[in-house]
Amino acid sequence: MSTWAWLINQLGALPDIVDSASTFRLVDGGLAGMIWTYIVTVVGFVAVVASMVDMASMWGTNIRRLISLGELSKIPELNCLLSASGWQSGTASSLYLAGTMIQGILVFSYPEYTPTRWQGTLFTIAIVLIAAFFNTYGASQLPTLEDIILVLHIFDFFAILIPLWVLSPRTSATEVFTSFSNGGGWLSTGTAVIIGQVVPIFAFVGRNLDA
Repeated sequence: MSTWAWLINQLGALPDIVDSASTFRLVDGGLAGMIWTYIVTVVGFVAVVASMVDMASMWGTNIRRLISLGELSKIPELNCLLSASGWQSGTASSLYLAGTMIQGILVFSYPEYTPTRWQGTLFTIAIVLIAAFFNTYGASQLPTLEDIILVLHIFDFFAILIPLWVLSPRTSATEVFTSFSNGGGWLSTGTAVIIGQVVPIFAFVGRNLDA
């Protein structure tokens, strides 16, 4: 079970499905853009994961899989550097997202609170310290912790989805599947839809799943 817990936590699939339905996507893309780009992203990442699995099957150990892309590339040093940078950036983005989510909770709970960037940075540093503590002193308990987080992931997903489903206003199927918007003021609606697709791509990027 801890393996599945690690997989779900790394992919962030359940909460990110909800996160992908964000205001940013409604502005750049609209309801139809949000749905269709999500479907396109799922199909695209199926191909990405399938190709990574094919490469990973050529080596037997995890550490070899991490450098498989570099060994198959014509410029292995550059690709290894890009892979390492992307890996570190993905991890940092998760920590930053967790830190700024705390600010979001404060804004929701205390309307008089004014969020600032330096406070978001301090929250992010606090999340880094907590993660470092658990990975250093609680390494032996990580499988149990991942199981607990898996259960929270599942219950939180339904705790968010069900109220939205029941309480949100209804609209017609035509508007949902055919109404695109360009609220961001881009040159075209197509450009706005592509910009909005950044959100589901982030949701499925998988952070550390190549290991």
